[in-house]
Amino acid sequence: MKYIKFCLCAAWLTLSVDVSGKMMQTHPAGLNKAGIRISFGHRAPKTTARSVKILPGSAGLQVFGPIGSGMEKNDQAGGKSVLHAGKGDIDILTVEVAWPAPTAAPLKLASHKDQYTVNNDAMWGYLMENGSEGQAARLQDDTWKQPDTPKLTIQLADDGTKGFSIAVAQLLRHGAMWLPGHDCYITLADKPVDFKKHLSSLTGKRTLDVVNKSPDATLAEFKKKWEDFGNPVDWDVSWQTKYLGTTGHLLITAAAHGSLYKFAIDRQANVRPDFASPHQFKFDVSWPGSQWQSQKIVNGLPICLTRLEKDGQVCGTEQFAAPLAGFPGDNPGEIPSVMLTKMHFSGKSGPVSFDLKIAGVAKKVQLEAKRSGERWNVVEQGNHAIWLTVETGPGFSVEQTRSTNGADSSSVIQLKFTGNSDSDETREILAKLPSPAVAAADSAVLYGIDFQTARQSVVNYWEHWLCQGASFQVPEQAVNDLFRANLWHALILPRHRKDNNGTLQMDLPYANTAYGQKNAEWPVNQAVYVDYMLYGLRGYQSVADAEIGAMFRSQQQKDGRIGGFANWAVYSPGHLYAIGKNYLLSRDREHFNQLLPQAIKTVDWCLAQVNNTRKDSAATGLVRGPLNDLTHADREWAFSQAYFVAGLEIFGRALKIHRHPKANEVLTAAGRLKKDVEKAFSQSSVRSAVVQLADGSWTNFVPTDAMTTRRMMDQWYPSDVDCGPLHLARLNAVDPRGWLTTAMLHDHEDNLFLKNQGAANEPVYVQQATAYLLRDEPKAAIRAFYSLMACGFSHNQLSPVEHRWAWGQYYGPPSTDGAWFELYRNMLVSERDSSTLILGQAIPRNWLTNGKQIKIKNAPTYFGPLSYTMESKAATGSVTAHIELSDRNPPAELLIRFRHPQEKQIRKVLVNGKPWKDFDIQKEWVRINKPIAGTYSVTAQYQ
Repeated sequence: MKYIKFCLCAAWLTLSVDVSGKMMQTHPAGLNKAGIRISFGHRAPKTTARSVKILPGSAGLQVFGPIGSGMEKNDQAGGKSVLHAGKGDIDILTVEVAWPAPTAAPLKLASHKDQYTVNNDAMWGYLMENGSEGQAARLQDDTWKQPDTPKLTIQLADDGTKGFSIAVAQLLRHGAMWLPGHDCYITLADKPVDFKKHLSSLTGKRTLDVVNKSPDATLAEFKKKWEDFGNPVDWDVSWQTKYLGTTGHLLITAAAHGSLYKFAIDRQANVRPDFASPHQFKFDVSWPGSQWQSQKIVNGLPICLTRLEKDGQVCGTEQFAAPLAGFPGDNPGEIPSVMLTKMHFSGKSGPVSFDLKIAGVAKKVQLEAKRSGERWNVVEQGNHAIWLTVETGPGFSVEQTRSTNGADSSSVIQLKFTGNSDSDETREILAKLPSPAVAAADSAVLYGIDFQTARQSVVNYWEHWLCQGASFQVPEQAVNDLFRANLWHALILPRHRKDNNGTLQMDLPYANTAYGQKNAEWPVNQAVYVDYMLYGLRGYQSVADAEIGAMFRSQQQKDGRIGGFANWAVYSPGHLYAIGKNYLLSRDREHFNQLLPQAIKTVDWCLAQVNNTRKDSAATGLVRGPLNDLTHADREWAFSQAYFVAGLEIFGRALKIHRHPKANEVLTAAGRLKKDVEKAFSQSSVRSAVVQLADGSWTNFVPTDAMTTRRMMDQWYPSDVDCGPLHLARLNAVDPRGWLTTAMLHDHEDNLFLKNQGAANEPVYVQQATAYLLRDEPKAAIRAFYSLMACGFSHNQLSPVEHRWAWGQYYGPPSTDGAWFELYRNMLVSERDSSTLILGQAIPRNWLTNGKQIKIKNAPTYFGPLSYTMESKAATGSVTAHIELSDRNPPAELLIRFRHPQEKQIRKVLVNGKPWKDFDIQKEWVRINKPIAGTYSVTAQYQ
């Protein structure tokens, strides 16, 4: 064998072989050249047969060879090499490549300039400057900017769906590349690097390898990683709002579901209207010289507490929105509302001086202040409508100042309150800020509002909403608070208004302090992330259907397509996905029938798009269309394909249950498209240059557009990441356990999520989390859950945010809430498919320490409403689940996972008090086949 290897090496010095096996003695002149050694079998525990073609991966690159070494009798090297490597047998193929110098103009890093961007870099620059060690270097090393970079393709399947490509320039720079996913090692033939020496030089660690070896993630851990945004003590311009002169962040609330009159509270307790409120104002609270201490909401409800401190004195401010005169009836949108602000001064005795200021916005409003006993009113000149009333209480004197806002000639009224604080007595001031302004004739209604009575009515109103849906309680208060806040975050979003004909309309803006406020310009975010992920999964079917119906009325085009801003291709299939999901959860035939006529028009449009992809014999079968706001080209975007597959599949399943004659046609189209998508993106990945991971190894790159085989850093970051290829796995358009998903997860976690902290710039998309659940990787899912919670919401006010870094912060999009809740719900309750119900798949182990309990009540599932509790008695060696299954359509299989807090193995299981044998110690599963409706008590014993 040594003699054969020597002869082969000697032959290499004078000869090369082209891909057909023909010997060549000359090389093309004027080309760059390199010898490349490709070896398989370094780590494989058993021998694996491989069919290998080494091909040019870019125009102009030529391949000469291969020459084989380390080959056995059943191996062969040639145009199609056959290797049997592994289990200690390493087979080597050596080729020479030649290529012309690239001539294409280098691409430029994406930029986008508006008032909110940081350095106008469209997020990529921020990532490279502020990412973790090695992240920036790997992105800088990537060959995306040279579209004609020379590439060599190693094809491992005849149809091009397996294999990879390498950028020759990267191999020349690095000298060697280890691809563990293919058990392949590549190095330069004239300067070979020993495999073991190369591995010893790789000192980094892949993010997911660290996750798998670490304990479960915690919220405290990720609050340190994602520091709170909007903190005025620690100003960071990329995280702050600039909305109407506010500071920090915004907590948005309203007096009732769908109200037109909304209020945004900033970190300092200043108040603004929402973006489209009919009543525009600025209300500021100022305590000169004070230091901001904290801000939080109370028990997950829209009651905001702000704390300021100055020289031992404390000002505590409590704020909430309430109806001016009772909660709404038929038209909740036009309910007159009022923001109540009560300030409590306590602490060290001494003088106190603070200001309240109010002004109109964008109109020539002339205001004046008038005193009436202990009350001060700010009223509009002429009609005397009340814009603000302040009840001072004893101990304060008031001075007023009137000035003019030069921008719009509106008057600004400032009330200065001075007095003395007594350490033995709390001083209070109550400000009532109505929206709209209250007519002088109705002043008694405003004056008659009692703070405590109004507060209790607000609590009762939102508690009533919470009681109507599913209940989730876990032994972590912050999680419970966010669960409660999710609901009102969504309920305050809509704008219920009457049009010119007096017909009630519903607007569904993306967020209340940004973007267009009429209709629903981003319907996929509302339909999928709110109407399904939040309302559907929590049992608010009528609310969801009303919003989906409103979107049909405002956004459906004559051909059935769902329109919206920038005409994202996902809008139409996303609508079908949400409707189908909600029907699978509720089985509400009446509501489904109401939406069905419009939905069938949309499904017909979607089917036409899918069928049109097959008219050209060279077509891939993928649907082309625009991607998102700033990426408008009609391309084969992964995000779009994912929703076309999932939307048709889920809606088709709903039609089949509904016994609709179109069901089979829709399901057949979904299945065909799914095969085409997996094939196209596999081939595209094989043609793309591999990317390096944090441990120094390399993996396949999966592009966001099947037609573009590289990173698209010339487009803004959301095109490659937020709306990127991982949605294929999240929506089951490709195998979540397959090699494409594995490659995507490692690339995103190591290279694309800022500082490897497990979240994209837009936390709403949290693409990887559902993939981890589908792969049954609970540690990674739990990590994504806490990362989303810490980066997607302010830490104490729990306000949702649209962007997390390097972009202007838009606050209040409930789609972020929906994404968080779907993940939370699926960690505790999920359907593997149409037959399996899973409980407790990814419960953090800390939630099951001794004495702790998890309670789920009336959670909608494909199998009917579900209730269960899981109670830990770990100290005495058991954890018990009490389960109530619906009689609607029980699952074929019930799986209950018991994640013991100390990772102890299950020794014995009892089901309804009797010994049970069907459990898996390693997976921590207890399996019940064909469960019937009723109650189950399942106990896992550890002693």
